[in-house]
Amino acid sequence: MKIMCDTNVIIDVLLEREPFIENSYKLLKLFEERKIDGFVSASSVTDIYYLVRKYTHSTDLAYNAVGKLLEIVKVCSVTNDDILIAFQKKAKDFEDCLVATCAKSIHCDYIATRNKRDFEGFGIPAVTPTEILLQIM
Repeated sequence: MKIMCDTNVIIDVLLEREPFIENSYKLLKLFEERKIDGFVSASSVTDIYYLVRKYTHSTDLAYNAVGKLLEIVKVCSVTNDDILIAFQKKAKDFEDCLVATCAKSIHCDYIATRNKRDFEGFGIPAVTPTEILLQIM
């Protein structure tokens, strides 16, 4: 199973946001154990670094968070074609459209997110970490 992980799932774990942390952590653990192929887009990595640094006020913590993330997920390149496809869709949220475009380009089965509505209409199923856990357990 190939899962593109939305930024919010990663941030929920890194910033310990309740009530989302538990199942998001379990999903990331499955990525780490290589039971599921976990991906993030290259653009998400920069967003994650920015958000961790913003909320923790620590460059070191932000780099540590990204370093750990890179140990457990694969980074999906964002190509010129991906940008153009997402741009042409004129979606309400360009970032989410780009994540969905990248997920489709590498043939992911799902996008893991806690904001499923943000991914409606992109042609790839969006599911919560909880839904993924229920499906495989």
